[in-house]
Amino acid sequence: MIRSLFALIAFGLAACETVPPTFDPVLFAAQVDAIESNPSTWAVDQELTTLLSREDLTIEQRASGLFMRAKRRFEGKFNVPGAIEDYTAFATLLPEDPRNAMAERHKVFAATEIENAQRRLAQLQTLSAWFDDKVLMGDLEAGAARYKASGLTPTDHQTYLLKEAGYICIGEVSGEPVHRFGEVPTYAENAVWCAAPSVS
Repeated sequence: MIRSLFALIAFGLAACETVPPTFDPVLFAAQVDAIESNPSTWAVDQELTTLLSREDLTIEQRASGLFMRAKRRFEGKFNVPGAIEDYTAFATLLPEDPRNAMAERHKVFAATEIENAQRRLAQLQTLSAWFDDKVLMGDLEAGAARYKASGLTPTDHQTYLLKEAGYICIGEVSGEPVHRFGEVPTYAENAVWCAAPSVS
């Protein structure tokens, strides 16, 4: 009898040790709320990617993170192929979730966006339009490199994105000026290409 009792206790302890830890739902909700309120598409993408790298997320938490990242990517025209991948992964995790209806609609529109962007990229474009299409396709690095090499000034929105992503720095003495010709627009004042691109 005593041996059986000890065996049950040992089995129970072993079972407890094998239960994987999960991310506290209150902390998860707070982190998601903070991320969602961030106006920067690039920063949100990075923060959600970091969140999704956690191994202690529940299926529901991971699915919610994927859905949020997909939605921000799709709406921000920022790595739209990645948005399709996220929506697909979301549906795999939660196939019965009602959000899948929106996900499927967005995937159809996203596929059209990608097809149109690929067609435009195969033709002659202004640098500004080319940059936006490269961002849409998930290749911000190539867009930044071409802008820097061209000597042309990105638009206000593009400058904001490049600053958020660490390609443009403000107020540094070293570094090539972002704006080189004519009157400096307000948003490009004291802006230089970062010597070592990183998160600003």
